[in-house]
Amino acid sequence: MNGGSTTAVVPAKSKNRRVLFFVGIVVVILLAIVLAFNKFFLYNGKIARNVTIEGVEISNMTKSDAYKAVSSKYTLRDINLSYDGRDYKVKAGDIGLKYDIEGAVNDAYDMTKKDTYLKNIKKYFAVLFEGDNLKFDTSFDEAKLSEKVSKIADGINVKMKNASISIDGGINYKDSVTGREFDVAANKESIYKRISNKNAQVLPLKVNLKKPEITLDQVKQVNSTLGSFSTDYGSSPDGRRYNVGLAARKASDIILMPGEEFSYNAYTGPSNRANGYKNAPVIVYGKIKQAPGGGVCQTSSTMYNAALFAGMQITEVNNHSQHSSYVPRGRDATVSDGGLNLRFKNPYDHPVFIKNYADGGTVSSVIYGNETDKKKVSINVKYGSGVYSTYRNFVDDAGNVVKSEHIANSTYKK
Repeated sequence: MNGGSTTAVVPAKSKNRRVLFFVGIVVVILLAIVLAFNKFFLYNGKIARNVTIEGVEISNMTKSDAYKAVSSKYTLRDINLSYDGRDYKVKAGDIGLKYDIEGAVNDAYDMTKKDTYLKNIKKYFAVLFEGDNLKFDTSFDEAKLSEKVSKIADGINVKMKNASISIDGGINYKDSVTGREFDVAANKESIYKRISNKNAQVLPLKVNLKKPEITLDQVKQVNSTLGSFSTDYGSSPDGRRYNVGLAARKASDIILMPGEEFSYNAYTGPSNRANGYKNAPVIVYGKIKQAPGGGVCQTSSTMYNAALFAGMQITEVNNHSQHSSYVPRGRDATVSDGGLNLRFKNPYDHPVFIKNYADGGTVSSVIYGNETDKKKVSINVKYGSGVYSTYRNFVDDAGNVVKSEHIANSTYKK
């Protein structure tokens, strides 16, 4: 009989049972962990951790608590505006402003609960380590907001006005007004951003200023009469008398700045009934006919002579086909719609003011300006070979001609 040690052999079935037992324990533990995780963290009826709405902490809150937390900070906010020391307010209720806090809370709650299980777990841990700050939407009634903005704009807007001149027993001056224009597009865009960002700070309004082109200091330079001229229309038919006066009013009370050009047709407009003119005798291709606007050429001729004596630079003048009785030959100025015109420029370094009068059968044109620009002027019309040549002479105090300039040539049908 041989001596020696012996080794007990564990049956294979027994080993397998042990492994299965330990595996089972692990599975049970893992399952318990998963169930506990689901119950206390993932599907616990609360919002995931490390979540905020517009900066308000709502981690591990129920939807109801989260809504209260966000709502307590973000109550509906009026829109406060300001301009030039004045405050304006657009009330939230007046434009139907709403905050969708409930929608944001639902989104926060659902971010780890409405997808597949694995995606929910992945989202939970992503939010846990990285955080998430949700925004809530805002809404309002665009039409009501526009109405409120328009009312504010109406209270701010001011029409720009140039300094002006009036003649009433003397030369009177009225100061200019700087224009204010509420920038509707820019201000509404800024308001939209304030609403979207829930910004309660006062919003400075954008208002564009329009400075006057003519100032009080400039019009005060007009202090003297530079030239004037009058013609008689007392024997004219009623329609013609009316037209002379209407044209005189339309082409009156005009300030010409240095270098600026006056256009008679631009001010008087088309000689038709729609523009207020009546039928009256008018020269058409050398013949007298009844047509709207008859008489406007007497006003233009009167203004032409005033411009000559005031030293204006004549840039366009045309004579009638037939001689006009109300001014000497060579000193008439005919006009027509879209064609012949009377134009002249202010040659001085100061403004001039044109004023016409039509009363008692006399139409007068007076051009006012600065006394330093006043010239002594005589008009000389020379005739030869059927042509009337008009010259303007500038004379000194002794009556000597210091400058003579040719203005225009005129020819008339016999």
